[in-house]
Amino acid sequence: MRVMKGEQGNIGIFILTHLLVALLVGFFLWSIFPEPWREFLRNGPWGIVVVVLAGFIIVVSIVRGERARREHKRAHDRVAKVFREATDPALQKRAALWLVDQDRDHPERLADAGPVLFDVLLRILKTDPEKLDRTRAANGLGVLSDPRAIGPLLVATNDEYAFVRAEAALALGKLKAKQAEKRLREMVEDEWDPNARGRAREALERIAG
Repeated sequence: MRVMKGEQGNIGIFILTHLLVALLVGFFLWSIFPEPWREFLRNGPWGIVVVVLAGFIIVVSIVRGERARREHKRAHDRVAKVFREATDPALQKRAALWLVDQDRDHPERLADAGPVLFDVLLRILKTDPEKLDRTRAANGLGVLSDPRAIGPLLVATNDEYAFVRAEAALALGKLKAKQAEKRLREMVEDEWDPNARGRAREALERIAG
């Protein structure tokens, strides 16, 4: 199985965290041991023990990471299949939002959901009464990086809900939508919500970068 760079980084952090915890526990135990115990430990083959323990932690971390990736892949495949076969709009919506929420860091995985994913997210952004779902849809359109979303996302920067405006602005930045620069500058200057204002500023930086 091919390992994504982001997943390799997560495994590395997991391993380092466990090794650091093991070292801290070791230092703490050393500080409270009486001197005879310390002398015994100094004379024992503890270097080998430490190496074996570190190797064990690394192996366990890799196995757990691989297991988590496999479980996620199975869940992704199930939900993608449900999405492709669904005809009920409510089921399509739930599946679409789950997919973009779970795989926002790996958009290449969303291809197996099919081209309808874009249409469903666009429908949610434009018409869904649930403000949090409109927010998630705006984020998802940024993940898909389809330039057809630029116009609807520009409209969404005027949504009544600040989180929708914020995610729409950030999505425009991910799309490097130069035609959105004027609106994003307006948000930086006039937007009352600090999160949306910050997202607009970040979007401008992405477009310029």
